[in-house]
Amino acid sequence: MTDYRNLYDGISRAAWGYFFIYIDFKINNVSILPAFIGYLLFLSAIRCLQDEERELSLLSTLGVILAMWHGIDWLAGWFSYELDGLWQFPDVLISLVNLYFHFQLLTNLASIAAKYQPEGYELDSKLLRYRTIQTVILTAMTIIPHFHSRLMAIWTFLSILMAIVYLIIAICLMIALFSLRRCLPANNEPG
Repeated sequence: MTDYRNLYDGISRAAWGYFFIYIDFKINNVSILPAFIGYLLFLSAIRCLQDEERELSLLSTLGVILAMWHGIDWLAGWFSYELDGLWQFPDVLISLVNLYFHFQLLTNLASIAAKYQPEGYELDSKLLRYRTIQTVILTAMTIIPHFHSRLMAIWTFLSILMAIVYLIIAICLMIALFSLRRCLPANNEPG
């Protein structure tokens, strides 16, 4: 029997995790909505949803790594340091881990949506579409700065354009996850 409470809580935590990942307000150099909290919410969501999607448990280690990285970065912000751009190899490695983590997480969330969404909602295909666009944008934002000498003239324009699209996708993704949550009963009774 499906534990709808765990399903509901897991989807809720994933949606709020993306809120902390996408929304970033800083005072001086310190985020008031730190990304590491988003990753802690993702880890909690994974624990709630792993019975529904077994592959999710494979993301736990990567989630811990990302939570630690963003936690250290947040702490460094208190001392006016920033880890992004400090070391090239760890930056690229964390970017790759981040890409895979979100790609797989959204793939599994889309699979859950396919099982529980009402007919005609198409939340699964929306989540897969947002996942793909997000992956392309994050990949471009990881690769393009390494070619800055050739692309510096258009990098500013591209980064602004990608940031706008990324923000739109972020809002759409969170709306889709909250919509999926509304499709689920909040208790153990089937809706």
